[in-house]
Amino acid sequence: MTLRWARELIVACGLMLPIATNTAKCQPVSPDPMTGADARIERIRKGDMTIIVKDAAGRPVPNAAIIVTQTSHEFLFGCAALSLTKHSDALKEAEYQKRFSELFNFATVLTYWQDTEPERGVFKYDLLTAQARRLKTMGIRVKGHPLILAGACPSWAPKDPDETRQLIHSRIADLVHRFEHEIDVWDVVGDVTTAAGAQNGIGAWARKAGSVPLTAEALIWARAANPAALLLYNDYKLDSDYLNLIGGLQRASAPPDVLGLEAHMIGSEWSLQKVWDTAESFARLKRPLHFSEITVLSDDPSADHSRSWPSTPEGERRQADYVEKLYMLLFSHPAVEGIGWWNFVDGDWDRNPGGLLRSDLTPKPAYDRLVALIRHKWMTSAELKSGKNGTATLRGFAGRYRMIVRSGKRQATGEFAVRRGDSNQFVVTLP
Repeated sequence: MTLRWARELIVACGLMLPIATNTAKCQPVSPDPMTGADARIERIRKGDMTIIVKDAAGRPVPNAAIIVTQTSHEFLFGCAALSLTKHSDALKEAEYQKRFSELFNFATVLTYWQDTEPERGVFKYDLLTAQARRLKTMGIRVKGHPLILAGACPSWAPKDPDETRQLIHSRIADLVHRFEHEIDVWDVVGDVTTAAGAQNGIGAWARKAGSVPLTAEALIWARAANPAALLLYNDYKLDSDYLNLIGGLQRASAPPDVLGLEAHMIGSEWSLQKVWDTAESFARLKRPLHFSEITVLSDDPSADHSRSWPSTPEGERRQADYVEKLYMLLFSHPAVEGIGWWNFVDGDWDRNPGGLLRSDLTPKPAYDRLVALIRHKWMTSAELKSGKNGTATLRGFAGRYRMIVRSGKRQATGEFAVRRGDSNQFVVTLP
């Protein structure tokens, strides 16, 4: 997330900014990009599974009752957890956590340099530690955001680029290793395409080194600190500068694992065609995509927001209608592996009503629509019977499952994971 506003940049064929000169022209998926979304989801988000029921002697058990229930998604449905553990009222904190875990399996926590080291050598990790540990107990995967962002450089940081580089090297090595058991996903660098304009140490480093060498070094440092971590580059400037940056990192043999694409729709929503074209453009870089920071407001766009910025009933209906289509479209794109909402509660970020919950923690229609999609429409549950050979087959959404198998008085339970493209064959032995 950039800490200063920039005008929205359009990434779509034939519009404001070019993509890259060496890429083919993008084509709309159809006159309406929503056409075929459900069919694409069925094709790309599910896996075939085979359940084989045997007895203790290894013989097939026919006509066994099999109950299969999905418990979580492989796809990362995420949100910034800015208010987590901050409520003075225990009941409100419990409500926040309940609503959050009902919808999300992925969360972003803030690791801004200016907040985690407000004075040189004075480290403040208490909030970060509490949030990361609490999310882990909730069964939610955690992303730290970000390790390097020019807009979050502390005021005490030296203006010398070499000194700043060394400090950030130490910062990355310490943070990524320190939290390796709680945080395994990192936005390593954010918004480096505009970092050279910052009048601070990070800006000086960007001007001296260039965006590709700076980002490559940071990714190498993070990888050394936790080889198992998932590392992202994240940016709001979705144009040829971003595309060329990743091309440079690929040539330097230091690409990120995932590309983070910000989509703060302050003022108006993107067209769905623009959303699709953006995904198509960045998919050419052959890296998974996270739409990492999505903001869609539920306000009256014509109102004066200088003093207050309220959510309105009409704005909430507009937000819900758009969000439902947006998630369906992104979930149907084969390159997209994660969606991150920003932020969960109205007013938690930039005063705006971009939350899925109102400031009193009551859910907006957009929240209910997403629960209907993520927890119901896109979750698989089934009751099956094994055939003569003890086998039952099912196609379901990728993710974790719980299974109960019964035959007469015999019963077995277990958990398993379904992955797209795998054989997903599971043998259950009844005692």
